[in-house]
Amino acid sequence: MRLTPLHLMIMTLLSSLMLLSLNARASTDLYDLSGMATHQSHFQLALAAAQQRYAQQLPRSVHESLVRQSNQRFAADGMHNRARTRLAVALDDSAQRDAVAFFNTPLGRKVVQAETRATAPASIAAIQRGLPAQPLSPERQQLIEQLSHSLPALELGVEVSMALANLATQSANDLLGGLFQVPGELMSGNRDALRNQMQSNLPNTLAHVYRDLSDSELRAYLDWSQSSQGSTTLRAMELAARDALNP
Repeated sequence: MRLTPLHLMIMTLLSSLMLLSLNARASTDLYDLSGMATHQSHFQLALAAAQQRYAQQLPRSVHESLVRQSNQRFAADGMHNRARTRLAVALDDSAQRDAVAFFNTPLGRKVVQAETRATAPASIAAIQRGLPAQPLSPERQQLIEQLSHSLPALELGVEVSMALANLATQSANDLLGGLFQVPGELMSGNRDALRNQMQSNLPNTLAHVYRDLSDSELRAYLDWSQSSQGSTTLRAMELAARDALNP
């Protein structure tokens, strides 16, 4: 049978759809394997806790606006979809496969277990209360310091904290029709102050998070995070988390 231009166009469309389907499946696998899906679920718990906390601090009308606005902005399905879409766009097929392969290794699974445990509500509460100083050998201290520069933990921590902290301000702005506005410089200053505070605590926090990894495992994770494959994956995951928080 001779292929007509219509046949060729249909075959091209089918091929494109198949590639898109494979890429979406790979990004979904990475989203789950990397722990991002679990982190998003933990964020929903933190959001519910913040809404409840504000109920004791805000007038009823403002609190109702806060809950309505935050439930819309941080709807779980929307956050999951935005993150998956960013992963699919930020990583090509080869990078997706490499990332999935890493998170399927014993080290990758152990890292995800440590990181998802750290974002659970009980762990977040313990971190907020203040962690005791972790006794570290000089070698492990150096590994932790290097990891603090390789991982996007600081910026993502700031992003999540600011997203939750801004709920009341946004709700009041919307409720009062723009009469109540917080200057952008003030919010930027709060972000900088929060970043400085978190940065000073970051090494001790990471030492706590990865306490179950041996020195050799920590070194292997650091090596991966600094590799081309690892840094590309971590950057894509950071962008995906930002997209999830900022529709």
